Parts: sequence; C-alpha cells; structure tokens
Amino acid sequence: MRLGRTRLPIPPFEFEREWGNQLIRAIEQNFDSAFANIDNSAATTGYYGSFYDTTTQSAAAINTPYAMTLNSTAESNQIAVTNNSRITFKNRGTYNIQFSAQLDQTSGASRNIFIWMRKNGVDIANSAGVVAIQGASAESVAAWNFVITVLGGDYIEIMWAVDNTAVQIVAAPATAFCPAIPSVIATAIAI
Repeated sequence: MRLGRTRLPIPPFEFEREWGNQLIRAIEQNFDSAFANIDNSAATTGYYGSFYDTTTQSAAAINTPYAMTLNSTAESNQIAVTNNSRITFKNRGTYNIQFSAQLDQTSGASRNIFIWMRKNGVDIANSAGVVAIQGASAESVAAWNFVITVLGGDYIEIMWAVDNTAVQIVAAPATAFCPAIPSVIATAIAI
C-alpha cells in the first residue's frame, strides 16, 4: 500500500521563517499519514500475571516442602495459576517472577523459613533463601525475584519449609486505614 506524501518545500536562497513553517507542516502531514492506518488496539501488551492468596498458610510438619498457594488473580495475560499454586505459562519466553510473603510466628524464639523455586516439579538449583523470624508476633516480609526461561505449558511454584510449625504465612483482613494483607503476592512478567 502506497501512502500519499506531501512534497517538502524547496528552500529559498535565504531561509525564511515561512519556509520553516511550511517544512514543519509537510513533515507533520507525512508523519500523520504514515501512521493513520495502524490499529493501536492490536498492539501487543506482553505477557503478565499478578496473583495473591487471601488465606493464612501453615506447615503441618517441619522440614517438609510446601507450595505457596495463590487463590486470586488480580490481572493476567497468557499466564494463569493452576492447581492453586502453579504459575503456568502459555508462551515460551524469559520472565521476571517476583513474590512477597507476609511471615509471622505464633510463639517462641527465633525460627526459620526456607523459600525456593520449582520448575515443573523440580527444585531450581541455587534458588533458596532463608529468613529468620525473631520472637512471637514479629512480622516480616520476604520478597525477592527470579529470572526464569520457560516453554509454553511450563509452570513455576514458590516453595517453602520451616524448622518449626509456629511459623506461618499470614493473611489479614482490611482495617479502617489499610486494605487487606494477602499472605502471598506473586507476579510474572515477560522480559
């Protein structure tokens, strides 16, 4: 398809203000006609997902892996949560996966929670971290991100284990001054 073009004005021997104005108008007309037929609604917005969980998550046993659950979707495009914990990708690519978990313990001295990533049911090497919770009612937020390459149909899980079952991933209701606190928030964005 050939676009109509406006001819640029020929400059006089001495540049004049009117010639400059004509040049600018001609450039604007060419620019406008070049982009007139582009459908902006068809532009790719990328693949993304934002998920969270509204329940308190507890470990039944120490030193046992559990998947962090995600029971709600804030927004998503080509990424979904399946089986209540699997961040599942429809398209291959490299994704930045971020999470935060609201940690607390019900009693006692210092306790540890271990957090790591799994891909398709297999632990990702060198992805673990540990957070110490100091004393009773000592809330803390664990948050970090990973860059992971996946194929279409692959899934990622955020895993956790504790050295004492007093450690929990806690959700809290809204207050008069603050919205509800999800136990886990997770996002995945194609990069």
